[in-house]
Amino acid sequence: MSEALDQIVERALTDRKFRTLLFKDLEKALEGYSVTDDEREMLENLDEENFDEFAGGLGSRTTKGSWYPGTG
Repeated sequence: MSEALDQIVERALTDRKFRTLLFKDLEKALEGYSVTDDEREMLENLDEENFDEFAGGLGSRTTKGSWYPGTG
């Protein structure tokens, strides 16, 4: 996984407005991030319900503090 995708996931966990944008307008949310086509496709297949599970599967790679699935 790229550093850009890590940054996107971390930002979506901590920034509610960005998280909403990520699911409503992916292209706009990804402006300024260099993600691969595979990563873009992965993000396209996520929604708010499965995002927490996806992010939780990344563990401490994307979060600096304690975070538990379903609380993000």
